[in-house]
Amino acid sequence: MSLLQSMPTRSELVFGAKTFAASMLALYIALAAGLPRPYWAMATVFIVANPLSGATRSKAVYRAAGTCLGAAAAIFFVPLFVGRPLIMSAVVGIWTGGLLFVSFLDRTPRSYMFMLAGYTLPLIALPTVGDPTTIFDVATARAEEITLGITCTALVNALVFPQSLGPVVGARVSGWLADAGEWIRHVLSGGGSSRLGETQRLAPDIKAVDQLIAQLRYDPEMGAVVKNARQLRGRLVMLPVLLSSLADRLGAVSGAGEMPADLAALARDVEAWIAEAGAGSGAADELAARVAELQARYAAAHDWHGLLVASAFARIADLVDLWSDCLSLEAEILAGKHASWRPSLRLQNVAANVPHYDWGMMAFSAGSAMLAIFAACCAWIYSGWDQGAGFVMIAGVACSFFASSDNPIPQIRMLTILTAGGAAVAGLYLFAILPHVETFAGLALVFSPFILFGPIIARPKHSFIGLLLAVNAATLVSLQEVYAADFERFVNGAIATVAGGLFALVWMILTRPFGAALAARRLVRQGWREIAAIADGRRGIAPEVFAGRVFDRLGQVAPRLSQDIGGEAAKADALVEMRVGLGVLDLRENVRAMPRPVRPALEAVLARVSSRFEALAAGRRRVGDPDDLARRIDDALAGCLDAPAGAARARVLQSLVGLRRALCGNAPSPAGDILAPALPPEAGFAIAAE
Repeated sequence: MSLLQSMPTRSELVFGAKTFAASMLALYIALAAGLPRPYWAMATVFIVANPLSGATRSKAVYRAAGTCLGAAAAIFFVPLFVGRPLIMSAVVGIWTGGLLFVSFLDRTPRSYMFMLAGYTLPLIALPTVGDPTTIFDVATARAEEITLGITCTALVNALVFPQSLGPVVGARVSGWLADAGEWIRHVLSGGGSSRLGETQRLAPDIKAVDQLIAQLRYDPEMGAVVKNARQLRGRLVMLPVLLSSLADRLGAVSGAGEMPADLAALARDVEAWIAEAGAGSGAADELAARVAELQARYAAAHDWHGLLVASAFARIADLVDLWSDCLSLEAEILAGKHASWRPSLRLQNVAANVPHYDWGMMAFSAGSAMLAIFAACCAWIYSGWDQGAGFVMIAGVACSFFASSDNPIPQIRMLTILTAGGAAVAGLYLFAILPHVETFAGLALVFSPFILFGPIIARPKHSFIGLLLAVNAATLVSLQEVYAADFERFVNGAIATVAGGLFALVWMILTRPFGAALAARRLVRQGWREIAAIADGRRGIAPEVFAGRVFDRLGQVAPRLSQDIGGEAAKADALVEMRVGLGVLDLRENVRAMPRPVRPALEAVLARVSSRFEALAAGRRRVGDPDDLARRIDDALAGCLDAPAGAARARVLQSLVGLRRALCGNAPSPAGDILAPALPPEAGFAIAAE
């Protein structure tokens, strides 16, 4: 596949020219200053460069911090353990693997700092073990070279056609809301849940934009945009589960009897409002007032059909509030530096940005990299290879970069191939071109083909390829102030780097054979286990935190499901499970507020839900009888009728109805007037509990 299937755009060409200019500036200063490895300053430019100013600044800051931390570690550890090679190897492996594990805990661009600090130790320490007295000079020089490259990149990026991240985030947000508007209209028009699977792609998209938002913090004029983007994120997280609940209610109302005319008319009017991209806050106020009036009209309903209608009105009321907020926040984000810090919003309690960690897989991935580095060091020690340091360094970098991947084998294979390609380019320069260059102008001219790496790096699909080609070619040339090429040493070093890639490839084939299926299954079962723990009272958690964690888990599962992994992970419905979890949280929170005679029936429902999800998490085939659970819920509903009216009673009834619809949708509907009058409008996270 061609790296540039279409001609580079103007912005890509400008980025390529800026990156090349910054690399030559860094190389010129490094040569003039007499730095020992000026090529590292040049290579750093390609590592840090990004078409967007905020992304460049954030990566520059974290690369500088990571390099300094790794350099300090090298200065500390090498004098202590250089005489004991195996212990030194273990220290390098533990340091790299340990910081790699820490990087997994941070979902922001800051994670790069920890990963870089991890593998910077072997990059600096291992080449100096033959002469440990030079460690301070080598570490200091590397920090200076990296800082020089970072400074040149940031300077050129800031002065020459800087491109803000703000418009990129705004365009992504507008795309989200366009898709979301289509999903909402589909549900309101009676299309049901047939397209709700599409909403799950929001999860990985939002995870990607979380990175952009974190980088946007480094654009000094975009502080209000960052705040508003985070507010919008919390609302978009709740949209899929709200639509799932609304589609369920509308479908249940239609299935239990004729759709009331006022409900059908309201759905049509809200659909028209959303199709017009909103008609301002006044239209939202009018719709909200109309929904409240309709809810009051159905407040006296005692039958199942009436309760479903009232619940559908509540879902629409929540949808109006949420969509009105989304439109307001979109306008503020698109306003860029003129955005308001405190826009008027209707919802206050929205999903938090809470990561879900699979501690076992994280520990295994970091441990695998740790052992790979130790094994590579042992191979170097016992072989006595004078270029073995390069072998270990590339193995460590490869295992670190791709440790979080379910199947790192294709990426490491590509890294090895590109490393060999970079070595070939470096050999061409070193022995065929550079001997004829006598001035820096001539040096810049012969390096001018590097300008093509910029457009490749600018395209996300191929950025890694462009980055590896540029960095490998620059570092393997090992350009010095005075030309001194040694063919035997160059070939030996090139073989070491390629061998390091091959070692990492073989290591991953042996230690990471399970792919995406295992990771997806673990994530799904961890979600089931969390619901079971909440239901039996072993875990207390705020609803907004639970919603955020479920959505983060969905963001990790969704890309894996696209690989057709099958099994229980493919059958799980994250939206229904979020509704169940929020309903269980609401029920668990209000059990103690109910009269004592009612509590045993409520605890029985929670126990059945807990046992059901424990069985799912354990992989059992029998997970309980839905009809039995439905009967338990009906008994609890009947018991709640005698409880005094109040907020707790209403919330408990809401939760029970929501659990019945989510877990026992095929069970016969309750008969007669066993239910209390229709419930009042829900607030906050109760929107998803049904």
